[in-house]
Amino acid sequence: MAKTVVGLFRSQEEARSVVEDLIQAGCRREDLSLVAKNERDLSEAGEEEVGEKEERGTKAGEGAATGAGIGAVLGGIGGILVGLGVLAIPGVGPIIAAGPVAATLAGAAGGAVAGGLIGGLVGLGIPEEEAGHYAEGVRRGHTLVIAKTSDAEADSASAVMNRHNPIDLHTEAAKWRAEGWSGRTYEGAASSSIPVTQEELTVSKRAFDTGGVRIHSHVTEQPVTADVRLHQERVQVERMPADRPVSDADRAFQDRSIEARETNEEAVVGKTARVVEEVQLRKEGEDREERIEDKVRRTDVEVERLPGNEPRPQR
Repeated sequence: MAKTVVGLFRSQEEARSVVEDLIQAGCRREDLSLVAKNERDLSEAGEEEVGEKEERGTKAGEGAATGAGIGAVLGGIGGILVGLGVLAIPGVGPIIAAGPVAATLAGAAGGAVAGGLIGGLVGLGIPEEEAGHYAEGVRRGHTLVIAKTSDAEADSASAVMNRHNPIDLHTEAAKWRAEGWSGRTYEGAASSSIPVTQEELTVSKRAFDTGGVRIHSHVTEQPVTADVRLHQERVQVERMPADRPVSDADRAFQDRSIEARETNEEAVVGKTARVVEEVQLRKEGEDREERIEDKVRRTDVEVERLPGNEPRPQR
C-alpha cells in the first residue's frame, strides 16, 4: 500500500537538501514533489520570458528542459525532480511546483481540480485539514516536500525529513490563528456577494436584590433566685455525773485526748449553658413564566434582472 510522507520547511534551501537526501535514501525522483511560493516577481521579467514560463508551467511533465528554464528560483531543483512549473493558485499566489504534484496543480489552476492547492493536496492523499495548513504554510513562504512511498519506505522517508527539522504544523497553525488566520486558505474563484443576515433573540437571566432579613444575637442578664438547704454542725461539751467502778475500757490513769470537728455548709454557685431555642433563616423559591416580546432584524435580498440591449438584425 502506498503512503504519502509530507514535510513543511522554512526555506527552499532546506527543502532541496531534503529532496537530495530522500533520493540518496532510495526514493525515486518521479515519486517526489515540491511546492514553494515563487519568490521572484514575474513582473520583473520581460513579457516574452513570462509568457514562455507560464506556458511551460501548465505542461508540468515536459522534462528537464522546462526545469532548466525556471529552476534557478529553487537553486536547480528542476534538474533533480521530474517536471517543474510556475502556476498561479487563487488565494496562494504564484507558486513553483515540481514532481507529480505539478501536473495535479496545473489542472487546479485551470479549474480541473476543485479547491486549488488544498484540493490538489487532498488528491494526493493528505487529509483536508492538514492540506489547508500546508497551503497556508506555502502562502507564507515555506516549502512543501511530498514523497509517495511504499509501506516499507515510509519510515525511512519520515526519518530523512525529521533530520532536517520540519515545521511543527500544529504549533505553527496555532500561531497563525493567534494572528487572525481563520483556519483555511481561501482558494475559491473571485465573486461578489451580499450576505443574508438575521438576528436571533437571546434571553438570559440576571438576579437582583429585593431586600432580605437579618437576625442578631445579643446577651442580656436577668436576676434569678434559688433556695438551698445548708447544714451546720456544732460541738457541745457536756459533763455528766458518774459513780461506777473503773473498767479496762476506761484506761484509767493514762493521758488521752479526743476531738470533734464542727462543720458548716455554704452555697457554691455554678452556671451551665444550654440551648433552649434555635432561630433559623431559610429561603423559599418559586418559578414563574414571563413572555419576552422584542423585534429582530433580517436582511432580505431581492434579485432584479437588468435589461440588456437586444441585437438588431443585420440588413
